[in-house]
Amino acid sequence: MAGQRIGWLLTAALVSVSNAAPARELEKAPTAAAAMACPSKGPGFMRLPGSASCIRVSGRVIAGADLRPGHGAGAAGPPAIAGRLAIDNRADTDLGEVRTYVRIGNGRR
Repeated sequence: MAGQRIGWLLTAALVSVSNAAPARELEKAPTAAAAMACPSKGPGFMRLPGSASCIRVSGRVIAGADLRPGHGAGAAGPPAIAGRLAIDNRADTDLGEVRTYVRIGNGRR
C-alpha cells in the first residue's frame, strides 16, 4: 500500500514538472484583443479586432429518434437529425449599411 502511494506521488511530481514548461510559454504568448459588442446592430453582434464590420454567428441542431419497440435506428433507419448555421455580417459604408447573410441548413424546416 505504501509503495502505491509513493508511485502516485512520483507520477504526480513528474506530471507537474512536465507541464511547467508549457505554462511558462503561455505566459509569454501574445494576447489578441477581445471582440467587442455592436449594440447598434442588434443583439448578438460582435466587432472583431481590426475590422469595421459586425458579425453574428448563430445556428441550431435538432435530433430525434423513435424509441418505440421495432421502430428504432436498426429497423427504420438512422435518427432524424437537422441543423442550420447562419452568418450575418453588417458594415457601415458611405452609401449606408451593407448586409451579407448566409444560411446553410439540412433536414426538415
